[in-house]
Amino acid sequence: MQKEMHNKITRLIYELNALDKGAILLTDMAAELGVSLRTLQRDMRDIQEAEFPLFCPNPGEYAFMEGFSLEKMKISDKEASLLVLIHEVASSLGNNFDASYTLLKKRLLSTQQESPFFVKFAGGEAFPDTPITQEIARCIKAQEEITLSYLKGRRKHYPVCPLKLLWIEGFWYLLALTNTRKLLKFRLNKITSAQGTGRFFSHPPEIESLIRQGTNIWFDEERPLNVRLEVSPQAAKYFKTRDYFPLQKTEKELPDGGLIISCKAVNVQEILPTILHWIPEIMVQAPAELAQTVKKLLNAYLQKL
Repeated sequence: MQKEMHNKITRLIYELNALDKGAILLTDMAAELGVSLRTLQRDMRDIQEAEFPLFCPNPGEYAFMEGFSLEKMKISDKEASLLVLIHEVASSLGNNFDASYTLLKKRLLSTQQESPFFVKFAGGEAFPDTPITQEIARCIKAQEEITLSYLKGRRKHYPVCPLKLLWIEGFWYLLALTNTRKLLKFRLNKITSAQGTGRFFSHPPEIESLIRQGTNIWFDEERPLNVRLEVSPQAAKYFKTRDYFPLQKTEKELPDGGLIISCKAVNVQEILPTILHWIPEIMVQAPAELAQTVKKLLNAYLQKL
């Protein structure tokens, strides 16, 4: 037991020191330390649960949040590793010990230098780092077709070309292409199996451009819905500095400071939530069917009040 604890302390010191220098790949570190990938995944979970700002920017990759470092916290990698171990022990002993750990950590870190920056990411699900997602990531890199099964999917098996793993609005998705060039998006946590087929494909060069054009998961190659919106003077400054809609374009600046903007959408679902979010600072001018849809939703809501 003592040897096992010593090995874990040594390993955590190495991991925290590496994280303080930048992002780490668990596969590379597992080879360096001579331990299993699952052991390192448990270590990363322990570091996260000890409230160190760790996140997973890519499958199998971990890093501290931008602007965070042990140096700014004024603790060493050895001290940080002990905090992780203390948290692990305190959690197993119950709420009283867990609360004591939180208080101790707050006191130890009270001298940390405050960063002038704070970037808040949308909360959401953690990356499901499993054998299934590891196989998907491998096939994406190799440009190898896969066959996957999907929870409550319309088909038993989906033969697709895996293109990207996407984290959008707090959820992880697999973006894939069918043999008829149809884009499909699968929630990662609903994929029940995935296996490479040994057949390979060419990665479409326009995919990243399509992803950037979208503002949520509804993006696609075709955007048949042309939309025209009027933005109030109070909200115009926001729409001048950021694109809230796909392929957003300012058509006209109004005398009162408002804007007429246009955009192109895949369907109503892609833009309707954003329109509702900005009401009453935004009005749909075209198409008429979209304006009627918004009106019906608002009337239905008002009738419930």
